[in-house]
Amino acid sequence: MAQSAKRYWNMKVYITALMVSITLSLLVVTLVVSHVWLKNFLREETRSQLSWQMENTKNNVEYFVKVKLSALKYISSQYSSEELLNHETLYKCFTAFKRDFGDVVDLGVIDADGVMRSYVGPYNLSGNDYSNHEWFQKTVVEDTYVSDVFTGYRAIPHFAIAVKKPSPNGKGFIVIRATIDMATLQNLITAVRLKEKDDVFIISQKGVMQTPSRIYGSVLGKYPMAVPVNQPGVNIMDLDQPYGSGGIRGYAYIKNTPWILVAVIMSRADAIIGRIFLKELLSVFILSLLIIFAATIRMAHVMVNWIKEADRKRENALTEIEHSSKLASIGRLAAGVAHEINNPLSIINQNAGLIKDILEMSCESMNVEKFHAFIGEMKNKDKFIQLSNGILDAVNRCRTITHRLLGFARRMDVTYELIDLNETIIEVIGFLEKETIFRSIQLVKDFAPNLPAITTDKGQLQQVLLNLVNNAIDAVDRGGSIEVSTKQKNDTTVVIIIRDDGPGIDPDILDHIFEPFFTTKERGKGTGLGLSISYGIIKKLSGIINVESTPRKGTVFTVELPVKDAQHYKERPNGANYGSG
Repeated sequence: MAQSAKRYWNMKVYITALMVSITLSLLVVTLVVSHVWLKNFLREETRSQLSWQMENTKNNVEYFVKVKLSALKYISSQYSSEELLNHETLYKCFTAFKRDFGDVVDLGVIDADGVMRSYVGPYNLSGNDYSNHEWFQKTVVEDTYVSDVFTGYRAIPHFAIAVKKPSPNGKGFIVIRATIDMATLQNLITAVRLKEKDDVFIISQKGVMQTPSRIYGSVLGKYPMAVPVNQPGVNIMDLDQPYGSGGIRGYAYIKNTPWILVAVIMSRADAIIGRIFLKELLSVFILSLLIIFAATIRMAHVMVNWIKEADRKRENALTEIEHSSKLASIGRLAAGVAHEINNPLSIINQNAGLIKDILEMSCESMNVEKFHAFIGEMKNKDKFIQLSNGILDAVNRCRTITHRLLGFARRMDVTYELIDLNETIIEVIGFLEKETIFRSIQLVKDFAPNLPAITTDKGQLQQVLLNLVNNAIDAVDRGGSIEVSTKQKNDTTVVIIIRDDGPGIDPDILDHIFEPFFTTKERGKGTGLGLSISYGIIKKLSGIINVESTPRKGTVFTVELPVKDAQHYKERPNGANYGSG
């Protein structure tokens, strides 16, 4: 029972571990997939947000530049070159320009030679030569131009917006220029929401910083990374080492300017939300694991109970098979039993006939008085007594044999009784002695004297012993030997040993011989149920059955049985011994 309970316990543990591992694997896959999906979703959401903010900022800068260029073009169209070269007129234009559009530092007019001819602003720039300045040369060629940020004569970072105004006769031109501080440009890009580790700035297409950067340094410094390729719209990419990992970089070319808007986002909200979501997922994972574990234990308990019930039904079926096998064994013994019964019955018949003949011959011509006198004085008195004893012995023998047979055929319900183990074995051997004599098999009996009487089911024990001895007879060759012995292992255990000198059992199959329907006999000579049934009976009787075998040397079956009532000892007469046959 303890081993059976352990077996079902191990089964519960195995089923629980298997189901939990499978469910856990699926749960982990779900957790990982969910986390990766959310991470990618938040990553794309962050990119979309950054793209949207940079697009708005780019449009603001483009609109700012467009307004300033439109204002300069308006001034150019409303006033003649002579009027613009007049300081008062230029001042009037500057005042209106600054009032209506703001963010203008100064306003100046430069002639075709690149000399500042008229100027309104806080610096003394009149008469300065700009002919070699890049912005002036580009304006002459392109008619309108927005310059990079530069320091120029004033040594302060600023940029210029210039418009070329040709003379009416086509023989000359002037350039109207407005300058704006770099700080104004920097203010335009603050629409991109930043955190402590983030950065947004503008670089020129030559890779010169147009606004200061938290990461890459001050204005007019060299941008350390490659200038991105001009592509429409806002472009987002991952930020590679050595400038950081896990961040993203976005850039956009600002139309009609030499500028590129750049944003570097390191403190990404998607990573923070991803970590929070991961913690929540882990909480859900642990809770789910506990629920799954509880449900799995319950399911395993139910499944093992189903298996236990199926095993019970199987054992009931094996019990029926066992009984059928026992009846088949009885059929095999029928010839021997009939022979054993017929011999004493013949003796009874002969002796009874002889008595009748003697009586008839002695009393044929006698009257009653003489008959009684004859009976008292007859010379055959001892003969009558001897014949009568023979009749009684033969009848008792028939009764003993019949009692054995009926006791062996009894159903397999356990009925405990106090038995003499040696006498029980002798009764079993009595069924098979004729076959051992016929096959010239030496059957050795070595029974320990003074064994304690044991409490067990005699009929079921006889079934086991009959099956083991019968298997030994089938295993040995003609002229072989079988030894059946008993001994006392300790105060609570007795041992039965059945040893044969047959071919033995292969070690590869030795562990399977107690399994149902497993047999080493030739096909048609065994059902594979005998040893399985014997194993079940011994377990039912709280005993142990073991087997040891050496190929080509023989097999030994050992049956250990509990005494249970150790105080009951059946003493043998002095010198009595069961001997060895």
